[in-house]
Amino acid sequence: MDMRFSTNRQKIAQLNQTTNMRERWNCHTCAIIGNSGVLINSKCGHLIDSSDLVMRMNLAPFGGEFASDVGSKVSLMTLNTAQYRHLTHCMDNYGNITLDGLPRLCSRLLKGLSRMNGSVLWYFGSMAHNNRLKTALAMLRDFYNLHFGFAYSPAEIKSEIQSEVLKLSFPSSGVSVYAAATHFCSRIQLFGFFPFYKDPTNRTLFRHYYEHAKINYTTNKHEMPDEFKIFLRLDEKGALRIVNDCAGRWNNNFLRERLKHKEHLKGDELDDLNDRF
Repeated sequence: MDMRFSTNRQKIAQLNQTTNMRERWNCHTCAIIGNSGVLINSKCGHLIDSSDLVMRMNLAPFGGEFASDVGSKVSLMTLNTAQYRHLTHCMDNYGNITLDGLPRLCSRLLKGLSRMNGSVLWYFGSMAHNNRLKTALAMLRDFYNLHFGFAYSPAEIKSEIQSEVLKLSFPSSGVSVYAAATHFCSRIQLFGFFPFYKDPTNRTLFRHYYEHAKINYTTNKHEMPDEFKIFLRLDEKGALRIVNDCAGRWNNNFLRERLKHKEHLKGDELDDLNDRF
C-alpha cells in the first residue's frame, strides 16, 4: 500500500489520495468519549449511539460488556504516541505472526484496531512522516485484513479551544479531538471527561472505565484539571455539553452551578471539589 503524507492541505490535495474530513462529515450531533471511570454504570450508551458521529480515544474498548455505558458505535478512533510506538515495535518484530501468537500487548493493540469496523483511525501529525508507521499500517490492513481509513491533522487546527489550550505544556487527546470536532460538528457532547477521584455520590473513580487503575491528576503530564476548567467555561457558553451520568444518580449541572459562582476557579479549588461533594 502506497501511503504518502504531507504537511498542509494544499500539498495533500495535490496527492489526490485524501478525503477532507470536513467535507465527509458535516454532522449535527457529535459525541466525544473520554475514558474516565466516571462512565462505569453511567448508562450513557444509548445517548452516545444516537449521535451522528462518535469519536473515541486511544483504542479504548467499547460495545459488548461496555455497551450500556459507552455505546457500541464508532466513527473515529485516535491512536496516541505511546500506542504508535508499541504498534510499530510489534510490526517490526512480529509482523509475520498470526494474531493468536502475538505477545499480549501486541494482541491487545490489534484487537483494539479490529473493533473499528470500517471507521477512521486518527493520529497526530507529528507521526505522519515516520516510515515505520506507514509500514505498520500497510501490514495491518494487508496481513491481518483490518479495514479502516486513516486520518491525521497536517497542521495545527485553528480554533478558539486550541489557541487557549495550547498555553498548556501537553494538551491531551481529548483537547485535540474536540478542536477537530468543532470543524464538522454543530452540537458537541463530551462523555467521560472528569478529572476527579470521586463522583458526587462519593464513589471512588478509576482512571479508565475499562481498567481498575488510579491516576494522580496533579502530576499527570496533560494537566487535566486545567483542561477541564476550559471545557467547563465552554459548556457555560453553550459551545459544548459535558455529560457524565445518564442514570439519574446525580445532576450533571452540579459543576456548572459551582462555576457560575466563581469567576476564576483555581486549580487547587478544582482539586478540592472532591471534598465538598
